[in-house]
Amino acid sequence: MYERFAHEYANHAEDSAYNALYDRPAVLGLAGDVAGLDVFDAACGPGLYARELLDRGARVAGCDVSPTFVEMARARTEGRADLRLHDLSRPLTWLADDSVDMVVLALAIHYIDDRVALLKEFRRILTPRGAVVLSTEHPMTGWLRLGGSYFTEEPVEESLSPHRDWPIRAWRRPLTSICAEFREAGFLIEELLEPRPVSEMADRYPEDHAKLEDLPAFVAFRLVPAGP
Repeated sequence: MYERFAHEYANHAEDSAYNALYDRPAVLGLAGDVAGLDVFDAACGPGLYARELLDRGARVAGCDVSPTFVEMARARTEGRADLRLHDLSRPLTWLADDSVDMVVLALAIHYIDDRVALLKEFRRILTPRGAVVLSTEHPMTGWLRLGGSYFTEEPVEESLSPHRDWPIRAWRRPLTSICAEFREAGFLIEELLEPRPVSEMADRYPEDHAKLEDLPAFVAFRLVPAGP
């Protein structure tokens, strides 16, 4: 989906309110101290999270379905990460069982049709003490924008931004269903975070800051394996 507007999106995400000052701080905060860890950046996009994880001392591998994003991510990480072209609807065949300390999946799980299968694949590659850190659109935000029943579960085609022609297809789901999929895939929720905007946003993007102080746009989770 992102291939047709990959460069536009990358330029936007580098310094935007919702990406640079909202989701990335939330996801990286949940990841915590990654120094010395093997981290898999699933749906790595243009490499913004991968670069930060590397700078914080992690060993990083990752993938994306967009060839342009993979090329951009490789350039942004200067060859320090093993980044591959791969569709997350297919198994991560090059990664061994119990080989990854953490999986990061930022703002992408809602694009996947079989999310339980993907989460089970993450469960396979994680070490027993590993964790998945992921973010997605907050279900309440989707409901306020799309209307209908909050409990509707369906794929929706719309623009990623109301101000741009960036067509995407993503699932709307209630929080109950999101959490049920984690449980079905063998994970427990260690932490659930409804992010608050960082203080810098108030100066640079005051309207976005005020909006996000009233209503969360995203929700993030830190998941851990439930056990054998």
